[in-house]
Amino acid sequence: MEISVEKIEGSTDVKYFYDSYTVHVGNHRILTVVTYCEITAGKWLKHAKKANNSKSLSKTLVVGFSVERQKDYYSRYGLLEFPYELLHICIGSHCLLYHLNNLDRYKPPKFLAYFLSDPEVIVVGMGIKDKSSHLEKDFQVKIKNAVDLNELAVKGMKRDELDLGRYDLDRLAKAVLGKHMDVLRPGRKIEWFKRKRPYYHSPELNDEKVMFTTADAYLCYRIGSQLFDMIHGKASSAVAAAAAVAAAAKSRKNKKMKKGKKNKK
Repeated sequence: MEISVEKIEGSTDVKYFYDSYTVHVGNHRILTVVTYCEITAGKWLKHAKKANNSKSLSKTLVVGFSVERQKDYYSRYGLLEFPYELLHICIGSHCLLYHLNNLDRYKPPKFLAYFLSDPEVIVVGMGIKDKSSHLEKDFQVKIKNAVDLNELAVKGMKRDELDLGRYDLDRLAKAVLGKHMDVLRPGRKIEWFKRKRPYYHSPELNDEKVMFTTADAYLCYRIGSQLFDMIHGKASSAVAAAAAVAAAAKSRKNKKMKKGKKNKK
């Protein structure tokens, strides 16, 4: 599947600190905003909530979500858990990349805390439970309805032979959305920021980073929406579906624990 990115000329705003891009993922066009500004991010969320969503999800909003760090740091004791630096949100054909670097860890952004704690917002992503836990620990931002895509796929597709609980994002996209949803990734690490001269990085994200990060957030959104449709059909509530997925995951975990105890005996 072909993906491309193009910066929208004249869209840079020096007052509210954002850049805009058009990203194509196959035949789908996504408008992406990249910003450090809390005001801009808050306005984006307000407008993006009006974007079209799955007709089957009554009074709810599915959001493709992830957070990441530029690099992992290790000590002799293992991985050092530094705060996340970049947040990705996708709603329909709109994507937000929000820099978390400048946030006060003891003064969480109200717009983000309010949005993610909304009971009608269903946040879907890969490894979402762990990311949600760290986001709350580092920034006091809690996700009320966090749904792991692997768990959702296990419940929605009912294909135990595929071991969907272990799939990465690319394999999950092909399994749920079709083989045509195959993202060709570079065989190297993607630079986050543009280089203006040797050893100096601009605060502006590299176009390639914008492109692949947007694609990943969009795939999370598409996979989540498709799986909710599979599970509960046209008259469903995504909140009920999310609760069902969480209950099923907890049940599987309890069964494994009981089986482990029996084996020990």
